[in-house]
Amino acid sequence: MSIWDDYKTSVRTRINVKQDRLLLTERQWKLKHYVKLNDKCGKYLWVNAYCPNQELYLWDEEVRKMTDEELTAYRTKEKEKRVARQKAFLQQQKVKKEEELLQLRREITQDIVKSIIKNTFTAQNFDSGIEYEYDEIVIDTETTGLNADTDELLQVSIIDSQGNTLFNSYIKPLFTENWDGAMAVNHITPEMVANAPNIIEVKQEINKIINSANVIVGYNTDFDLSFLSAVGIENSKATVIDVMQDFADIYGEWSDKYGCNKWQKLTKCAEYYGYDWENDTAHDSLADCRATLYCYKKMKEQKELES
Repeated sequence: MSIWDDYKTSVRTRINVKQDRLLLTERQWKLKHYVKLNDKCGKYLWVNAYCPNQELYLWDEEVRKMTDEELTAYRTKEKEKRVARQKAFLQQQKVKKEEELLQLRREITQDIVKSIIKNTFTAQNFDSGIEYEYDEIVIDTETTGLNADTDELLQVSIIDSQGNTLFNSYIKPLFTENWDGAMAVNHITPEMVANAPNIIEVKQEINKIINSANVIVGYNTDFDLSFLSAVGIENSKATVIDVMQDFADIYGEWSDKYGCNKWQKLTKCAEYYGYDWENDTAHDSLADCRATLYCYKKMKEQKELES
């Protein structure tokens, strides 16, 4: 008959241990320099009802004192474990410091490169050789995220007031390798921009067009301009028109939270004015330019009729 026959539970906390008895895990016994009498001794129990692991528990009558040889072997093994844990810890710390240093180097490199990009081919330091001037242009961008300081351009499109394409290209990011969150919206994959020019290669061309415009139109224009500004593309003299903000007042959906009319998506604005996307897809920057231009013209017509 086994001592465990009186205990049918498999949870340690459900066993009531009398004051003159001890019920410990095998490791706890070894710390006291005791080992089990034989392999039939003990029972695997859950430490408590919520513990995901079982431990081998032994009553005091199921263990014996270690021999000198066993004690020496136990201490040697425990020392080796401690040394191995210390080595693993030091290696983890080393790897962590190397990763932190590598990240710091990346950030420093990115800051330097971004500074160079921003100050190269700006409106102040390049001879644009402008042979044309646009009264109005419409711009749109697709990006790897929402923060112009840390995210990058993926696509830039610009059209004139007649819908002619002035610039349209995917942009290969310099630092960002993945943008899963943004990709779920704009559907631009890393493969689609793999062979595209980077911003350094197309900045001068974009800058010439931007600085040749008297009026810059967009949908959430500040967002697009912030990404262009982050790489040094700016036109401080142009009038900026945000169709999104103007349409918010026309649509008139009030927000108690913000105390103003809610901003609406471009697709909602396009639907409101009956725009036909045809084969275009929203969140392609060229398609969004065309939709924005259409809505902009409809809004101008509406204002003229009301005046």
